[in-house]
Amino acid sequence: MQARTPDVFVARQPVLDRERNLIAYELLFRASDGYADAQVTDDALATSRVVTRAFRDLGIDTVVGGAKAFINVDAESLMSKLVETLPTDRVVIELLETVSVDDRIVRRCRDLKAKGYRLALDDFSRYTAAYDPLLELVDIVKIDVLSLDSDSLAEVVRLLKPWRRKLLAEKVECRQRARDCLALGFDFFQGFYFGRPAICAA
Repeated sequence: MQARTPDVFVARQPVLDRERNLIAYELLFRASDGYADAQVTDDALATSRVVTRAFRDLGIDTVVGGAKAFINVDAESLMSKLVETLPTDRVVIELLETVSVDDRIVRRCRDLKAKGYRLALDDFSRYTAAYDPLLELVDIVKIDVLSLDSDSLAEVVRLLKPWRRKLLAEKVECRQRARDCLALGFDFFQGFYFGRPAICAA
């Protein structure tokens, strides 16, 4: 008897602009319909399942409406053909923090940019010159504000400003941190203060 394939769920978490207008959702893999039950042990598999569920099973208009979808990719997914099946006008390809910056990754990102894709760096918390080749290409830098104290956050923002990239404050969990990020000039916002991940239903 064949084992039953586990259900695959996709959660979405809103991304807002400075006026709290919805501009996008980050799509997140869930192993059950509980919001915290991510159970991601294989990033590439999680990406594949999110893409299949959101774009084939449910339909991206059902999942995000007129907004864009942030899709997490590890190095394996980034280099795969799967990425190029995604519509350039509907997605932002979000490079997970596990992606190491090397010539192969930079070439792939440059190629995707030439094809019209928008790119984001995920969970950014410390600037080093090693990121420079990617900072030349990405559109958005997602800064993990939960991992930084106020001084460290201000310093990261200062170091990134010369790159003129859109800055997204992620993991914003309280009103004061939201105000701090507004004052620092962040363009976009995401976190429990603005909205928790919610399962997308058919």
